[in-house]
Order: sequence, then structure tokens, then C-alpha cells
Amino acid sequence: MTEELKKKVWAFSLPMISELFVQQLYSVIDMAIIGRYLGARELGAVGNAANIIMLFLIASGGFEMAVDVMVSRLLGAGKKEKVAMARDTLFLSAISGLVLVVIAWISLPALYKAVSLPENMVGDALLYGRVYLFALPIIYIYDVDRAILISNERAKISFYLLATSSILNLLLNLLFILVLQLGVLGSALGTVLAQGITMLVTLYLLAKMDRQEEEPVSPKPDLSWTKIKSILHIALPTIFQQFSITSGATLVQAWVNPFGQEAILGYVAIVKVMNLARIVLVGFAQTLTLMTAQLLAAKTYSAVKAVYRYCSNVSLIYWLVSSALSVIFCQLLAGMFFDPGQNQAAYSFFRVYLYAFVGIQLFSIFKFLNEGLLRSMALMKEYLYYNLGELALKLAATWLLLTPLQTNAFWGAELGARIICVLGSTILVIKEIRALEAIEKAG
Repeated sequence: MTEELKKKVWAFSLPMISELFVQQLYSVIDMAIIGRYLGARELGAVGNAANIIMLFLIASGGFEMAVDVMVSRLLGAGKKEKVAMARDTLFLSAISGLVLVVIAWISLPALYKAVSLPENMVGDALLYGRVYLFALPIIYIYDVDRAILISNERAKISFYLLATSSILNLLLNLLFILVLQLGVLGSALGTVLAQGITMLVTLYLLAKMDRQEEEPVSPKPDLSWTKIKSILHIALPTIFQQFSITSGATLVQAWVNPFGQEAILGYVAIVKVMNLARIVLVGFAQTLTLMTAQLLAAKTYSAVKAVYRYCSNVSLIYWLVSSALSVIFCQLLAGMFFDPGQNQAAYSFFRVYLYAFVGIQLFSIFKFLNEGLLRSMALMKEYLYYNLGELALKLAATWLLLTPLQTNAFWGAELGARIICVLGSTILVIKEIRALEAIEKAG
């Protein structure tokens, strides 16, 4: 692999990994503050509430994707068209956020009951969830605003805004929880205020950017059915995928909850650690998607295999180092969220799952890279088969193994489903790469 390609890999991956890291690091620190300074019950309540709220947040990712694709396509078509499309997506996103606030507010008690949330956690979960819901339209607008900035080649500004939002959120949480002693209410208020302030700054920057353009655009949105369909055509597949994944995570949480507070505590903590550990792998997978799309367009097919191999080699090195550190500092990691000495059952759950995660993470390297390659080749049907197929297999296996394996069913089902689907996607990827090499030789 040439030095030029290696430089491109790092040029693509580092900004992505940095942004994902900032997002996840805040979430980890937020939960750590709640667990260490409020207690196990509050951490379990907020962890469950966050899972439920994610069901109502996923649509923002779809609108963000719509902006990424549609505004990028219109960059060369003139200011009026691209600004109008971004404006219409922004308005549709805001309306969707408002509608979902009402639905979520009404349905929260029933959803907490459906996931078997312990009675002693329901009060805190309702308080946190309903206050957090005020941020829902704000988050929808903010996510689309950031997508507009990125699609207009202002990714650095987007990253600075994200970092500012996370730092502000963290500082407000410390103020409300540690100084003002507001409990879980303080955590929710910190998020609402941080997101609101950052959204206003983002709107100001977008207005300033628009004023620098030559042609004025009417602020009145065009929400005709034709325009809505064009936006939803791109947004809905992403929303469907994320809804399936989030619903699966919520169902697993519902199976964890009946095991009691200690299991909930251990599960909330391990999920945060796993999400943080996956960031590098996801960043290289997204890099592979972008670079492969460029290489395919340039018909330099042999380079696709080289980039895949380089990304997998770097990911394997990361896996070795991160796995060794996580095993060595297992107790320290758990200690960020709860006291392992006082919550021995929670720590036992956390430790066993973390050791199993070493194997899960190894196969995750090829899961993410394979899916990244399939996306770049526009093999979306196959991508969804393996992505959602793994989820279905994991859920089915968890349900079947719950009685004989108890809490070990959660990591056992995840590991088994990942191995099976990675083997299938790897066979397909090898076939597609060989086909590309044959085309290049024939040409």
C-alpha cells in the first residue's frame, strides 16, 4: 500500500474518531458522575431512561443523513437550491421532534413498565426522561445544523461545536449534581441547557454563512409532499436501521432488568465501556466506506483490497492494546461507575462481560469493515441482511439461553451471533474483492 493511501486513511479516520470519541466520552463521564455521586439506583434509572429516549432520537440521524447526501449533491447547483433543501429538512426535522415529544411524554410510563423497570427506579426515570424530552426538538435541529455545516465543508466548526456542547454539558452536570444537589433532575437540565445554547450558536453561524452568499432565499419552508418524499427517501432507511438496533438494545435491557439492581448496574456500565472501545473500529470502517467509494469511481480496484488490509491491520493492533489494558484495569473501569467492593454482584457481571468482549471486539473488526465495504459498493440489501440479521440472531439466542445461562446469556448470544454473521459477510467481501480484481485484470 502506497504512503499516499496511508495518509488518506489517517486523514479520513482521525476526524471521525475524534468526533465519535467526544460524543461517547461525555456519555461515559455523565454516567460516571451519576453512578459515583448519586448512587446505583439513580444510575440504573438514568441508564434505562436513556435507552428509551434513544427510541425517539433516532429519526434525527435520518434527517442528518438526508442533509449530508442532498446538500452535498446540490453544492455545485447554486446557493438557492442547496440552502432551500437544508432549510426544508431543518423544518421537517424540528416538526418531527415536536411530535415525538408528545408521543414520548405520554408513553414513557408504559414503556418503563414494558421493560420491567424496578419500581424503586421508576420515579427517577420519569423525572429524567420527561425533562430530557424538552431537548428533543433542540437536538433534532442541532443535528441537522451540524450536518449542514459538514456538507458545506465546515467539518472543523462542527467538531468544535460538538466539543463545546459536551464540555458545557459536563460542567453543567457537575454544577447541578455536585453543587446544587439536584440529583437526576440536574443531569437532565444540564443536557437541555447545553444542547439549547449550542443550537443557538449553530443557528447563528448558519445565518452568518447564508448572508455571505449572493442570492437571497425565502425563510419560508417548502414542505410540499414532493419535497417531503425526497427527504424521507434518504432518511427512512437510516431511521429504520437505527430503530431496529435501538429497539433490540431496549429489549435486551428489558431482559436484564428482572435480574435486579446489581445486574442493571453492571450492564449499564459495560455498555458504556464497550461503546467507547468500538469508536476506533467504527472510524476505520467509515473511512473504508469513503475511500472505497472514491477508488471505485476512479476504477483503481486493486487499491480497495490494500486499504481494507491496512485498516484491518491497524484495527488489530488497536484491539491487542485496548484488550490488554481493559483486562488489566478491569476494576478501575468498573470503578468509574460504581464501587466494586460494595456492588460485588455488579462487578462480577461487568468483569465476565468485559472478558467476553475481548472476543466480541476481535470479530467486530471485520463486522464493521465488511459492512463499510458493502456500503461503499452500494450493496445495501446485503448490508442490511448481515446488520439486521445479526441483531435478530442475537435476540433469538439471548431469549433461548436466558434460562440455562442466566446473565451469561447476554454476552454468549452476542459473541455467537457476531461470529456467524462475520463469517458470512467475510465470504461475500472476498467474493466481491476478487470480482473487482478480475475486472481490473481484464481491463
